[in-house]
Amino acid sequence: MVQTEAAEYHRAMLAGPARVVALLVVVVPACSSPSIPAKPVAPASGETLAFAIHEGAISNHFFRRGPIAAHVLVSSGLDPRLIVAFPAGNTGIGVWFDKVGVPVQFAVDGELAGVERADRMRGVAALLTANTARLAVRGAVLGSIRTIRDFAHHGTAPPETAHQTQPGTPLVLRRVTADGKHHVELILEPRDGTTATVEGDRVVLTAPKGGTIRVHATALANNNPLTPIPMGKLVTGAAASSEQDLRALAFLSYQEKLLAGSWRFLTYFGRDTLLSVRLLLPVLQPDVTEAALGSVLERLAADGDVAHEEDIGDFATLRHLAEKSRHADVTAPIYDYKMVDDDFLLGPVLVSYFLDTETGRSRAQQFLDRKTTAGLSYVAALERNLDLVIKRATPFADKPGPTTLVALMPGLPVGEWRDSEIGLGHGRYAFNVNVALVPAALEAAARLYESPLLGAKASAAANARRLAKAWQGAEALFRVELSEAVATTRLTQYAASQDLDAGEALASIKNQGPLVFHALSLDAVGKPIPVMHTDDGFVMLFTSPSPEYLAQVAGRLTRAFPAGLRTPVGMVVANPAFVAEQPVRDLFTRGHYHGAVVWSWQQAMLAAGLARQLARTDLPPATLTTLAQAEQALWTVIDATAEQRTGELWTWDVKDRRIVLAPFGQGAGHTDESNAVQLWSTVYLGVQRPAPRAPSGAR
Repeated sequence: MVQTEAAEYHRAMLAGPARVVALLVVVVPACSSPSIPAKPVAPASGETLAFAIHEGAISNHFFRRGPIAAHVLVSSGLDPRLIVAFPAGNTGIGVWFDKVGVPVQFAVDGELAGVERADRMRGVAALLTANTARLAVRGAVLGSIRTIRDFAHHGTAPPETAHQTQPGTPLVLRRVTADGKHHVELILEPRDGTTATVEGDRVVLTAPKGGTIRVHATALANNNPLTPIPMGKLVTGAAASSEQDLRALAFLSYQEKLLAGSWRFLTYFGRDTLLSVRLLLPVLQPDVTEAALGSVLERLAADGDVAHEEDIGDFATLRHLAEKSRHADVTAPIYDYKMVDDDFLLGPVLVSYFLDTETGRSRAQQFLDRKTTAGLSYVAALERNLDLVIKRATPFADKPGPTTLVALMPGLPVGEWRDSEIGLGHGRYAFNVNVALVPAALEAAARLYESPLLGAKASAAANARRLAKAWQGAEALFRVELSEAVATTRLTQYAASQDLDAGEALASIKNQGPLVFHALSLDAVGKPIPVMHTDDGFVMLFTSPSPEYLAQVAGRLTRAFPAGLRTPVGMVVANPAFVAEQPVRDLFTRGHYHGAVVWSWQQAMLAAGLARQLARTDLPPATLTTLAQAEQALWTVIDATAEQRTGELWTWDVKDRRIVLAPFGQGAGHTDESNAVQLWSTVYLGVQRPAPRAPSGAR
């Protein structure tokens, strides 16, 4: 499988240290560089983006300058590890060390430095320290971030991803990727008496007697770099003044695409792109908005289906080879179309920009006249998506019922943002898709068909509005109503199971009559799965619900968990307190990725949705008052966790029967981990705390 270029590269590497040394490192900024001769290259130009985020036992360091971009993560504790992730090619390096007997402080000492070699290998260098006598590598993966993610979960990697280890000083781990053309390296140069040796097939770092491990690490790869968007060209002057949010957005923003998150999702995700654009729309520069929307249209399937994710680089090559693909380019991206929510997001987001903003209206025609790399005009691609929306929405409109709703794709347990396998409680019909996104997509289709952009197609617009009217009945299918007695009993039991003081929660539902909320999903036969949730944010951001519905939402946001969603550390995205069946409750713990945890972007969407509803002129004063109270409660918990908000999610522990914040992924029973920066968690640049609102009667 190794091609000629790869074989020659291996021979060069195996020829001995003298041959290898001539290829080694040039450090771009002045810093502690390896004491190894290197052929000079021109320093990378462009602005330097460098920042760090520390969360519990994990330290994240980010660097971007010109063609160099990297995220270095070090984990302390009993299971130290090193991750280096490159946006270019979604490529990286993961190193896991043996469990140690005493927690280790594993750290980056000083700043990252950009590195560029004459052979076009580029990356970063860092001085790593560990206050332990010995670290032995139990596993290392060089290649795709997807492969590294899989190894983190399962402890195995495909045999095709095996790397070579060159002992000596420096010690080098290297791999030629499956296409035979790309290379990944980790160069370890011991410092201050530390040694790096190979014992059997394991790399071992040893500290000097009584000292600390100190090793200079350089991580490199030669995938084609992405084109960074400078910070000054991302957002307008109306953006919130938050350096943390802006830096996180900048690290994930490139002319080719916006990246979903780092370190685990350093590539395109359709849903994340669309929702991030919608929430950043008030402040996003037009060129960035259009580049992001263009990246979605570029990746549409022939039938208009929005691509969820892309396999690129080494992971794509491994798939092509395993599937004996006849594609001429074994590195060609492979797109994933299994999600259903993103298909109903494209139209509403396009309408929000091209029909609802002055800037968008002035640029709409020019944008839609552009073509994909396959030669299809953007307007034709959009029409394919609208056709798909109409096709999928018609069965329910013609014969309303739970089993004619839009379901997950056959045989798949995921299909919308709660895309862990149990995120919907094994449901088949998602609340957010059917109550919010399908109606919003139909309304968007009608408006686009009516507009000159699609040739003012009156009959198509009328059909879309007919379907949208029928879909107003979807909400009732998800309605859950529990008597006060039943709700009180279940809440009390759940609070006891979590060792929580339930006094405030119980008081909030006492003498209030039946408890009403909407199920997270319906099962295969249409039975509601009664998990309370935050997906009301989709409804408020994309539709115009009734005053009764909005009053219920306000209650869920103001009532203390587990009577509602509000905790001192944020709004939990799932509250299973009112589920009768213990096995279903157990799917939504505070250790589950989509369980009783806090997702930053969900709070932002709720905030944007509340602001949108409060701007309506057709709501009663009492409704506006309750919404304003909910908005205040929401922003109180958003502000309380402002330091965490660029991250993906966090969770909580219980101390003295009270909820306290805890990092997700660093505790016993946590099923995954959280990214330090997530695209849709940077949207607070556009979603901002409102000024104090006047009483509703003053309108």
